[in-house]
Amino acid sequence: YGGNIPLSPMGGGGPFPGRYTKGERGRTWGWGGSRDVGGAHGMGKKAKFVTWQFDGEYRGDDCTATLTLGNPDLLVILVAHFLQSITSRLVLGGEMVYHRRPGEEGAILTLAGKYTASKWVATLNVGYGGAHASYYHKANEQVQVGVELEANTRLQDTTFAFGYQLNLPQANVVFRGLLDSNWSVGAVLEKKLPPLPVTLALGAFLNHWKNRFHCGFSVIVG
Repeated sequence: YGGNIPLSPMGGGGPFPGRYTKGERGRTWGWGGSRDVGGAHGMGKKAKFVTWQFDGEYRGDDCTATLTLGNPDLLVILVAHFLQSITSRLVLGGEMVYHRRPGEEGAILTLAGKYTASKWVATLNVGYGGAHASYYHKANEQVQVGVELEANTRLQDTTFAFGYQLNLPQANVVFRGLLDSNWSVGAVLEKKLPPLPVTLALGAFLNHWKNRFHCGFSVIVG
């Protein structure tokens, strides 16, 4: 499988120390070491809480499967992914998230699909909480555009966003813009300063509905 869908929301190894072994055809399994992250007070005594995490990943010729099991707090979480390449361009898969805590447990299943063409990529995620769709198109070496639609059934809310990117290699400038259905607009301008390995970034964000404006700048070295 070749794509940019994250294989694990917590990444390889996550925030805990662990060991990994690698076998045939890309099998990798890891376990996270336990550690004390704090204490809980009750009945006049201090009780320590130990966290742990287990990560497993299998990569075949045309499929990828991952499993993450851990207890970052009193909540036990199990996350499983499976992605299957149907064709060289079409990938289908799903994600299951199971959580359990004292007096409560539940599971959420999400189905995902991704189609990659020579100049565009389309994705679709459908689950219990709603749906998310996106479309990215590379018009040429200078212009890239994308749209995103997200529907949340629990909040009864639907949002739409449009973004674009302009590359001006002769001027060493990259401009990105964003417009969404929440009356928000944003823009980021990146300017490289050769021969120094420095990039200057200027950004601004305006929400007309909430009457909020943010701006800032950053200097990137490297």
